[in-house]
Amino acid sequence: MGGIKSQLEPHEYDTLRGATRTHREELLVRLCGEAGLRAGEIARLRPADLASDERAESSGYFLTVREAAGGTRIGYLPSGVAHRVRQYVRSNSISPEAELIDVTERRIQMIVTDLCERVAEATGRAVFEQVTPSTLRTFFAQQLLVEDGVDARVVAAVGGWAGIDDLLAGLGDPTRAEIAVAFGQLETEDDDGAGRLPLLVDTLETVVQRVTDADSRETLERRACEALTDSYRAAWVLEWGPRRERLAVRAHAGESPDRFDGAGETGIVRRSLQTGQPLVAPDDPGPAASQEGRGLLAAVPLVSGDTQYGALVVRAGSRDAFDDPERSTLSMLGRQLGFAIDAIERKQVLLGGSVLAVTFQYGGQSTLVQFAETLACSLVLEGAVAGDDGVLCFVRAAETAPKPALEAAADCPGIGDSRLIRNTAAGGVLELDIQEGSPLLSLADRGARVSELRVENGQATLTCELPPETSVRALHDDLHEQFPSLELHSKQKREATRGTLDTRGVLDEELTEKQRTVIQAAYHAGYFEWPRESTAEDLADSMDVSPPTLHNHLRSAQQNLLDSVLEH
Repeated sequence: MGGIKSQLEPHEYDTLRGATRTHREELLVRLCGEAGLRAGEIARLRPADLASDERAESSGYFLTVREAAGGTRIGYLPSGVAHRVRQYVRSNSISPEAELIDVTERRIQMIVTDLCERVAEATGRAVFEQVTPSTLRTFFAQQLLVEDGVDARVVAAVGGWAGIDDLLAGLGDPTRAEIAVAFGQLETEDDDGAGRLPLLVDTLETVVQRVTDADSRETLERRACEALTDSYRAAWVLEWGPRRERLAVRAHAGESPDRFDGAGETGIVRRSLQTGQPLVAPDDPGPAASQEGRGLLAAVPLVSGDTQYGALVVRAGSRDAFDDPERSTLSMLGRQLGFAIDAIERKQVLLGGSVLAVTFQYGGQSTLVQFAETLACSLVLEGAVAGDDGVLCFVRAAETAPKPALEAAADCPGIGDSRLIRNTAAGGVLELDIQEGSPLLSLADRGARVSELRVENGQATLTCELPPETSVRALHDDLHEQFPSLELHSKQKREATRGTLDTRGVLDEELTEKQRTVIQAAYHAGYFEWPRESTAEDLADSMDVSPPTLHNHLRSAQQNLLDSVLEH
């Protein structure tokens, strides 16, 4: 083995791996070039051969290799390769005892040869024309022996070479512990280096796959943390407790489950939530902490629009972790998880039979309270539709003439456009585009449904319906920070008030979000009354869309609703 010479240099191997077009192609290259497997051994490989319950002392995994003569040996998969194997198994629904790559040894050789010929043609480098699975195994051995200085006995054992040199005779085969230590040193050195980002991207794909069908926020957060331990030593989802003085752990996987629970965190978690940016810092939980609990922490906020759902924190084991691309990738994951949490909570409000009804009271500088005080009247909200830049509110102003009401709306800082929908003896119904200065905006971001809002004598009473699992204290703290006069008046679990469950199902299953928004706005604006109280052009202006777009959404929504109703 001492005279071994690979035809490939490390950068050429990276070029070859980067040129793969399918998951299977990449897996074949890596099983040969990073695990030292022969083509025939890959053809006999099964998912069950990867030890799922016996992780090595490093971050890699042991492997049972089925040899041609019928025996087995110990193999070793670096964590990145093991992750790709598991991902391939999940993506293709491969059973534990089925062949991982269901092709013959000859076909595996042909796939590698075809890939190498394609790379040779694309790069003009003749070296790739000579590459075979055997060449990749030689590259594997050379990297370990020459570049990394791994014990030759370990290389011979995991690669299945019969012997290396007479000098090694009598030294005996390496133990599993020796193999783990040899590779563990490499994984520790390179754990967060150039190979981390591809592994992280793979992990994020896995996270997204696992949370897409989550039916609750708890399930989503737990699955996300579990998937992230493919790349990190630990992962937590955290949120603030009452008065934002202590953190609470909502979900965890990996080391140190109690690392943040009840902590008065003044470091990266607080600063990340305040700035909305991913932040990195060393982790030293105290003198009593074990070495296992030390490393680097990264915190990213879980956000959807202007709403924060806490923070995701991960711990890496290397000082080289969390460069700019990795932080950007984690930040993207925080937004994806925030969107997913938001979607789950909205769905629970819209479809769930049981909701949490919460009533707040406030006055002060809120937009609708100021508007009512200017007119010296009471207001009742008849409907609200969340838009991209605000909330379109339909309010009844008691015993108020249209002209002064519209003039007051034009002068009110938090109101954009306004118009009169209808005028009755009891007062006019106005359409107000609320753009700032109202709890309605924050509640809309959280997917809450406002079931009642009244403003009388300078005091607003607002009742909204939220998912049953909502942290009312955290919501109150968020709103109180924006509106100091706001106080929690009551909360109770009850059945949703919005029509029958069947009707809600039709609205949410048959209509897109845009169709639902448009048809609700049209209903509240009197578009379906006769004579019409709003034209399509009025609606289009209010919702900041073109008339053709609005007509298209309206027609599609009406068609879908009629189809659903008439079919039953």
